[in-house]
Amino acid sequence: MAASPASVGVGPRSCETAEQTREWMEAIAAFLGRHRPLLEAHVVNFFKDRLWETVDAEWMECLRGEPVERLLMLPSGSVQDHWPSSLQEFILTVRSLVLPREQKSPQSFLPDSRVASIGTVLAQGMNTKKKHEIETLSVMVDAVARSCGAKTVVDVGSGQGYLAQALSFEYQLPVVAIDASSHHASVTNTRAERIKKHYAAKCVEKQQFTVPRTVTCHVLSSDTLAAVTLDACQDDHGQHVTKTNNCTETSPQNGKPNHSVPQLVLAGLHACGDLSVNMLRVFASCEQVQALVSVGCCYNLLSEDCYADTDTCPGFPISKAAKSSKLVLGKSIRPGIIATLPCSVLYDML
Repeated sequence: MAASPASVGVGPRSCETAEQTREWMEAIAAFLGRHRPLLEAHVVNFFKDRLWETVDAEWMECLRGEPVERLLMLPSGSVQDHWPSSLQEFILTVRSLVLPREQKSPQSFLPDSRVASIGTVLAQGMNTKKKHEIETLSVMVDAVARSCGAKTVVDVGSGQGYLAQALSFEYQLPVVAIDASSHHASVTNTRAERIKKHYAAKCVEKQQFTVPRTVTCHVLSSDTLAAVTLDACQDDHGQHVTKTNNCTETSPQNGKPNHSVPQLVLAGLHACGDLSVNMLRVFASCEQVQALVSVGCCYNLLSEDCYADTDTCPGFPISKAAKSSKLVLGKSIRPGIIATLPCSVLYDML
């Protein structure tokens, strides 16, 4: 018979208040701290150094006698009454520390939105997964932009411009596409012009189509991102042209209102490592940025305070609560743990 969390003193956690969230984060940090030797070990070291011998012998003896089907249920928090109480508590504690990751449809929080299938011309070069991501995120960005009155979308880490072009041609939103690769900017520009001709040809009434403005920039800090964003959008008000700029490290005047810059939405699909964190910082500090829609990735590439080699702010941790928890991930843990976390979980921990 399976045991319940209450029977071993492990209860559900909540993020309803700041205090409850902080307690949850501190519990995660304390738990990870107790098991760092196993967490920091590479798979090769686990076998080479026989690290399974560090696991409680009573646990090992118990689990060896269990069927595979029951072992596969361990990540779900399923335990048995005849297992050692310490093993039950360990499994249920792990389960209680997991942050929510239920999948929700865009309509659940944007009831007036409708995900529309993009055409074959706009979807050219996308695989099925990428097409689904672009269709879903573009309708969300459009709904958010219109709800907050934003006039321009800044696509950060735009790659080959898939999201930027969907927003431009399907939703008629002015877009600035920022990417570190000049090759990506060239591909984006060429692709956008080809798509523009297709849309112009099928349009009965004469309509002015605009293409995303491309900006080539290595975003090494939130200051750089804020500066290039405000510069690219200044006096623009939606009249975008095909243009590629190179930027250098500059400090924006975030504290001074700039009425020539329209209200913005920062958007990013697979914004890698610290790029997602820099987007969060710009959203918090720049008054022109009205909303942020971001799907991060490559969290294993986040810089950490204790490992930072530059003067720029590290990607982890960024909140006071996370810093107070004294949580240090380290270069060995990040690839194994953070790379498997959904972005919503990571941002809750930041």
